[in-house]
Amino acid sequence: MAELSIRAVIFDLGQTLWDVPPHAPGQLERAYAGLRAKLVGRLGRDDIPNAAALQEAVRLALREAYETYFTDTDRLDQPPSHVWVDGGLRALGLELEEALLREVTPPLFAARKDSLICTEGTLEAVTLLAERGYRLGCVTNTLADTTSICAMLRGHGIEELMESVVVSSEEGRRKPHRALFEKAMRQLDTTPAESLFVGDNPLDDISGAKAVGMWAVLTRQYVARPYEDLDPQPDAVIDHLRELPDVISRLEATGRSVGDA
Repeated sequence: MAELSIRAVIFDLGQTLWDVPPHAPGQLERAYAGLRAKLVGRLGRDDIPNAAALQEAVRLALREAYETYFTDTDRLDQPPSHVWVDGGLRALGLELEEALLREVTPPLFAARKDSLICTEGTLEAVTLLAERGYRLGCVTNTLADTTSICAMLRGHGIEELMESVVVSSEEGRRKPHRALFEKAMRQLDTTPAESLFVGDNPLDDISGAKAVGMWAVLTRQYVARPYEDLDPQPDAVIDHLRELPDVISRLEATGRSVGDA
């Protein structure tokens, strides 16, 4: 059996590196109040609908597209997030130039950035992997843009550890599409046999990573999702990221799935 050498660890974000709680009271309201204020100033109009109306219009635009873009496993394309803001605003009779749409959209989908929760030991676990020489990256399905995701990573002391940040909203595709995993590996200069993916979602993360030949570890640190009927199975299952160094050692030693870690 050929000796294995895992050189890169690539993470999902939500429910993997951090928990994503529901929006705290006022978060979205403040984001849409900011949107309205910017539109009033930039368009020079005082007839812009109120923040609640703007928020509801975008919510309806997203709901209409939900089954098409976020639950249909046969369709993995993802339009840029400003498309849904545009749809919502058009329903209210507002037509914005694309440049302005791209400018006003990011804060709407980054409203949770200050309420994300990293449980105790998470930063230390990721830092230890970096100190041991593993190249680190992340791949996330999100409506937020890369700048917002990097701000979230920075807020938890993780950004400087990440050599690759791949964001579905800017790639035009979402996991489990192979292109996202492949881009992360290109940026880290590693092959699938040298790359291990960690995520909480059996389909998006585990099946997606395994389809491109990566090692795949399912984490239950924030949420435990059923995986018993998954094919292929994860190479390991963990309850906290601090278990990863031991899991990697066992994978490299056995060259096969190690089951529940």
